[in-house]
Amino acid sequence: MRQSYIIALLLILTACIEPISFETGSEPRRLVVDGFISNISFAEQSLKPAPPRRFYVAVRWSSEVDNVLDEVISDASVTLISSEGESFGYFWDEGEQRYLIRDASFHAEENVDYKVRVVSSDGKVYESDTDKLHPAPEIQEIDVDYKTILKSISVGNQTEIVEQRGIQVSVPLEAHGGDEYHYRWKIVPSWIFETSLLEDGHPNKRCYVTNLYEYQSISVWEDKAGGYNRDLFFLETDDNEQVQYGYSTLITQYSLSPEGYEFWDQLATQQQSGGGIFDPPPFSLITNIHNVNDPEEAVSGFFYVAHESSYRWKLNPEDLPYQLTFMDACEPMPGVPFIPPPGCMNCLDYRGTHTDNTNQQPIWWDEY
Repeated sequence: MRQSYIIALLLILTACIEPISFETGSEPRRLVVDGFISNISFAEQSLKPAPPRRFYVAVRWSSEVDNVLDEVISDASVTLISSEGESFGYFWDEGEQRYLIRDASFHAEENVDYKVRVVSSDGKVYESDTDKLHPAPEIQEIDVDYKTILKSISVGNQTEIVEQRGIQVSVPLEAHGGDEYHYRWKIVPSWIFETSLLEDGHPNKRCYVTNLYEYQSISVWEDKAGGYNRDLFFLETDDNEQVQYGYSTLITQYSLSPEGYEFWDQLATQQQSGGGIFDPPPFSLITNIHNVNDPEEAVSGFFYVAHESSYRWKLNPEDLPYQLTFMDACEPMPGVPFIPPPGCMNCLDYRGTHTDNTNQQPIWWDEY
């Protein structure tokens, strides 16, 4: 029987780690439960250079039809349970369409096991296996390497190979012995968009843009010894309007348990091979969710605990070892009828790919 699993990258724009959409094809629909907690509480996140987000649990019925979003379940009771005998309740958030933990000061603690319990409206009880923090060295710096790569572009009906200047961003993994670390990284870029048609000081001349899903590839890594750099992403600079006035990216590092790593590694493998229904042949992702009273019921999803740290990297155009030139999209071309594109009269109308756009400078922009 075939099952296909795809990433719903745009399902919930405020997610830090995106929920997974499960399509069952010819199989009956099944319950899907996924979520995570980390060592950084909502209150602590509020002090960091990024929008804070609460720990979540998403509960859904899988779709019976391809390309149809899963059916969310809003009437369940969701509780986080620790091996210390503590329990933490979740509340349903209509905007995010999932359950969020109530306690803003809660964070996962070392040497404590956690599991999530979901009680459906008809009384069925579902639980995850326990998971716990696996602390790893925090991300404290990144390395940058200015380099030129070759890339193919389409020019008319022809494909040409051109040189592209840019920056290879990597994270140093310090040398260690004995322990294995299992990492996942998430990259969220922000940049400045500025219109030349408004005077300096105009409130809608400059905007700060963020795209949660610019870097969609799942980045996971198993580190056995350290002592080297792990490449995270390559930032193109030529003809990239994102770097014209200022660029910043938040890099979040998650240290996972071996089981959590296996889940994300399987997901990354499917994504890299196409993520389609027929190519490659779909396979079942591991799950740690089960029906307490009916172990034969097919349930999908994964709940895990992550040790989290983050680093914000900022690039000013003058930091580059070469000078960039950009065409002004808001500048009329002589002899050509011109209609200013969106954003030229109001930066809030900027149509570049983004999930957030504001004319209010983030408090972290100059501090980090």
